[in-house]
Amino acid sequence: MNFTRFPAVGATLAGIAVAVAPAHAQQTWQPERAIEFVVPASPGGQNDLTMRNMQRVLQNLKLVEQPISVNNKGGGGGALAWVYLNQHAGDPHYLSISTVNMLSNHIVGASPLNYTDFTPLGHLIHSYLGFAVRPDSSIANAKDLLERLKKDPGALSIAVGTSLGNTSHIAMSQAAKSAGVDPRKLKTVVFKSNGEALTAFFGGHVDVIISGLPNLVKHAQSKTLRLVAITAPERLGGVLADVPTWREVGPNVVVSGWRGALGAKGLTPAQTAYWESTIAKLVDSDAWGQELAKDFATRTRMTAAENREFLAREYKSYLVTLGELGMAKK
Repeated sequence: MNFTRFPAVGATLAGIAVAVAPAHAQQTWQPERAIEFVVPASPGGQNDLTMRNMQRVLQNLKLVEQPISVNNKGGGGGALAWVYLNQHAGDPHYLSISTVNMLSNHIVGASPLNYTDFTPLGHLIHSYLGFAVRPDSSIANAKDLLERLKKDPGALSIAVGTSLGNTSHIAMSQAAKSAGVDPRKLKTVVFKSNGEALTAFFGGHVDVIISGLPNLVKHAQSKTLRLVAITAPERLGGVLADVPTWREVGPNVVVSGWRGALGAKGLTPAQTAYWESTIAKLVDSDAWGQELAKDFATRTRMTAAENREFLAREYKSYLVTLGELGMAKK
């Protein structure tokens, strides 16, 4: 470092000492009682699994000394859980997760709450989607799929669970748009769950299914369906090594069912710093990596500030796509 830039080295060092003190103080807060994880879903499913994995890894690695309980608040696409979390503003002993539904619920007017009503604490997971057809389908690959939709946007019935505006719907809409197809003309069939969507798909009632990879990979391995594309930025390897990304096919479609750690609104810098550090240790751990590998998911470390910026970018992106679908109320 070229200290000649500074008018007084002594004064500068004193200033650094003063500046460091608050940063150190921010790390001194610790949870004072039991932690409650508020799951924005009923038991079962990926959101519930994510938070239960968090609980297990945090406690097994002793990253949190206080006990952690899990409280499932399913309903409203996660809205009931976030309303509950919002009722505990300023209390760092309640945590939930941010999901795409938090953003889309706000954009379509289903919830007044947005990511700005909470304290983002870090990123947990990127979980990508697969597009699949049955083995006897005349659609051999993703290019065939787009060509069919170009000729007739309503020619194929496309299954998504569990609501319009979710990641599956967004991914199909973006792929269609890239091919010059109006996504509002697609024949999209919504099911109450991914399980129901799969049942309809295997029963021959829908032509294409879009779902999280954990729901599709075992069927691809047994050759009861054929994966034609995934929404990851690059190939995932392993049993998915032969499945191309949409980027390889042509459309720049990268859609993740991401999840981030989320605190209530109004946490202090010290409380935020504690959870930011703890979440970083969780994400960096081998145990967390092993949990993600089971679901063909990936991890990306983000600070609390970076996670807030990420959510802001995602919100803008979804605002555009949902607006094009005629669903945005904002």
